[in-house]
This record gives sequence, C-alpha cells and structure tokens, in this order.
Amino acid sequence: MSYPVLALDVATGPASVCLITESGAVFTAQAEAGKQHSQIVLPLLQDVLKQAQLDWSDLGMLALGQGPGSFTGLRIAAAIMAGVNASLKLPIWGLSSLAITAVQSDIQTPVWVLEDARAGEVFTGCYKQGIALQKEQCQLWSDIESMPVDTFVAHQDVPVSLHGWHRLPLKKNRADALAVLLQSQWDKIDHTAHSRWIQPVYLQLSQAEKNLQHG
Repeated sequence: MSYPVLALDVATGPASVCLITESGAVFTAQAEAGKQHSQIVLPLLQDVLKQAQLDWSDLGMLALGQGPGSFTGLRIAAAIMAGVNASLKLPIWGLSSLAITAVQSDIQTPVWVLEDARAGEVFTGCYKQGIALQKEQCQLWSDIESMPVDTFVAHQDVPVSLHGWHRLPLKKNRADALAVLLQSQWDKIDHTAHSRWIQPVYLQLSQAEKNLQHG
C-alpha cells in the first residue's frame, strides 16, 4: 500500500486529522473543543487535502483511530470514513487510540494510558514508542489501585487516588502524535491485511452483556 495516507481520530474529544505524503511531508488539522464531529470531520479532512494540494483521488490509504474511546465519537468517525471510502475503495488502517495517546507523552520509555471509561471502569494499555506491551483492556479503577505503581498519561480526570503513580503531561498535540504513530509503524505492519471497512473497538461491555455475564 502506498502514500499519501489520510488519518482521523476522535476517540478522546476534538477531532484530529493528519495527512502524510510519500516524501514524508505532514499536514495536520484539529477541531476546537465542543465542535460536533458530524459537522466538523469532513471539513477537517478536506482542509488537510487542500494544505497538501491533493485531491481525494490522490490518496493511497486511509487510517482511523478505532478506539477505545467515546462510543458516539467512534461510531460517527467510522461512519464518515465508510462514506468517504464508498467511492475511493482504499484500504483502511485501524490504529489504537490509546497508542496515539501514549505517543503524545513523547517519551522513549514504557508508559501506561489510563482513560476513564465511566461507571467505575478504565481503558488501559501499556506502550513503548507506540508499540503495545500488553493487551488493551477495560478494567475497574479498583484493579488499577492495586497494581504496582508506574508512569501514566490520560486525557480525562482520574476519579481515584493513584498513590505513587506519576502522571506525565501530554506534550504533543494529537494530530502530530497520530502522524508520528503512522510513520513509526508503517514498515512494521502487514498492509495487505487492511480491509476497506473498519469497526470501532469499544472494549467496554454493554449493559445487556454485563447482565448476561452475571446471569
């Protein structure tokens, strides 16, 4: 698969977009907080195409931060990407939204991402330079409190007291981190495995699934 690649992520709030050309040039755009994804995503995608002086037909691949994250945001982003790709018929590369957050920390050592999933739950993952060191999970915050202390990043407020844990700032904006993750993983991924459609990764069980679990 080939460049240019156009990428979108909305998992943590405002939409972030980047476009990377074959020469390595990067173009980015981010929505303002509070903007509706359904109204702003397509104009953002068009904005980076305009910055790069490219058309939709010039693209070689699409990429989407597929979660975990906001249920509504992920669903809207997947639908928009599917609509865009209905005529383009390009492969879509699914990226971990937690890995993008890890790259925002801009450190070379392992770091945890702990994103509040509400209802006492948290999306967790541990990464080194965007590479997952452990399987992403949806856990209870009480489970995290009992883990050995470590370093973490997050967008959301942490609803528990993580005594001994060290929270790092997010140094990179999300659009730039999205581009860094794409470039760093380009040669490590089997691009032939990408499909033209992509499903969001929610991790969190629905209430019906929880009820079924507890029979």
